Amino acid sequence: MNHFWIFYRRATFVALLFLVNIDLNASIFNVRALWIVRDHITNKESIDDILIFAENNNYNHLFVQVRGRGDAYYNSKLVPRTHLLKNNDFDPLEYILKKSKRTSIKIHAWLNVYYLWSSSQKPSQDQHILLNHPEWIDTKLPDQMDIGKVLSAMAKDRKINGEGFYLAPTHPEVDAHLQNIITELLQSYNLDGIHFDYIRYHNLGWGMNPTGLKFFLNYSIGMPGLPVLEVKEKPSFAQYKRSAITRFLNKASTRIKAYQPKCVISAAVKPNLFNARDTFGQEWDVWLAKGYIDWAVPMNYSNENKTFEKNLKIIKDNIPSKYLNRIIMGIGAYNQNPRFAGQKIYRSGKYDFGGISIFSYTVFKDEPNYAKQLIKYLN
Repeated sequence: MNHFWIFYRRATFVALLFLVNIDLNASIFNVRALWIVRDHITNKESIDDILIFAENNNYNHLFVQVRGRGDAYYNSKLVPRTHLLKNNDFDPLEYILKKSKRTSIKIHAWLNVYYLWSSSQKPSQDQHILLNHPEWIDTKLPDQMDIGKVLSAMAKDRKINGEGFYLAPTHPEVDAHLQNIITELLQSYNLDGIHFDYIRYHNLGWGMNPTGLKFFLNYSIGMPGLPVLEVKEKPSFAQYKRSAITRFLNKASTRIKAYQPKCVISAAVKPNLFNARDTFGQEWDVWLAKGYIDWAVPMNYSNENKTFEKNLKIIKDNIPSKYLNRIIMGIGAYNQNPRFAGQKIYRSGKYDFGGISIFSYTVFKDEPNYAKQLIKYLN
């Protein structure tokens, strides 16, 4: 009998240790973020619900989408107002910033940077960039510079232009336009953070904007009518493409910190470090190392534990340990049940990351029971 009680006590102690470890792993996350997609912020009541939900479910940072497809969910003189707010003067960003001050929740303005348009229909706003500056659009084929022709083709086959239209990171006027957008936001709103999404190329093979190509050729061989740029080592085309995004972030970071030093700069990135760099032009390890971003947020949305864990290990093995606490691991809720999502929160806790971010609030809005099951992993 004595042996039985000794065994029982030991087993109970081990079980308690296991439970304590789970709680410790969950509680180490200083950042518990949630993505809020733009269609949830079009009125005061919806925003009030979001803030109540975040407080009740232990989220302390919200990435709130205020730029979706080259439009604005805030008051802007540079960017057309979203069609979802065309009949009123409501400012979602102003409202959620004001209301959140009563809480401990931080609000990050989430901007889709280069992603401009995804519909086969033309934008309803006359001043939309797609209609006014087609020369700014990125491409992989010359015919894709003809916006009307591409829209017609998309109406028949949505996949013909991939995700849709992207701005060209290599076009200098695109860079200037985006920097002006950031400046306007900083001058108008006191932000807790700016979150850059779609800060990448469309996919492999893109980045062939004619103006951007001219600048690359000037790097390589010199072009009549363009000043020859002095560079110690001429970059490959892939390096040139990556450097365009990195230069944008360098300038944006300097601008943001000059206006609002405490504003957290983050970027949503592809979770496989090598694929992010080689396919999408995201050298986000460099962005972290040079201080252009405060947080990298890998969109590690796979519902497979094996793929999810592989991405974690690539990051752990290739990012210096001093930067790991600046990585906020993105986890998808839209494509897996609460238990699987919870497992991924727990797996992320085994590493030294600074936090987690869940995509997205839409799932919890549509399925309230999902959040109730997931909250135990966040407490």
